[in-house]
Amino acid sequence: MARPKGELQPNVEQAQETLREALREACSVDVRKVNTGELIRVDEMLAIASTAAKELVSVRLKRRNERSRKKTSVEKAGRSQAGEMGDIHPPEGHLTFADTSGRRWRAFAVRPSSATVERASLPDAFRHGWLAFESSSELRRFAPIPADWEALSTDELRSLCQQAEPSPKRVARVDKDRDPEGPVR
Repeated sequence: MARPKGELQPNVEQAQETLREALREACSVDVRKVNTGELIRVDEMLAIASTAAKELVSVRLKRRNERSRKKTSVEKAGRSQAGEMGDIHPPEGHLTFADTSGRRWRAFAVRPSSATVERASLPDAFRHGWLAFESSSELRRFAPIPADWEALSTDELRSLCQQAEPSPKRVARVDKDRDPEGPVR
């Protein structure tokens, strides 16, 4: 059952405020004049900002998925009434499909920022982005991102998913100042 939009709103507002404050504090420092302790504080603020940004992304993806599910349900109802057949892919930057064993996958493009490329030890093949394939238990990456990947058929997505390299799922860091019963990704 889809959550009402208002139910996610407090999470969005809290995450936005946390992100804004953490970035304001981290960016207000003159790095030429700080000591090691202050640099550690900047690092902590950036970690808090990163966690808040991930939470915002999570809430926005939940909203997008709910809109996509609603739209897909309407499209399926319309197609069955019209007697049409075919694959239905949710809009807005990600596609869902089932592999030949029936496992559901979500495919989406990942385009790292230049800061991420510089900071992370990404293999050369992934420096310009990749197509991610995520199931409930597995994450895979395929590079480079195929042109017009959102227009690929289910069979083409299945093939790319099979060719994609396994990747570890990201684990969120626990912030000791946050409520341990709060949302965890």
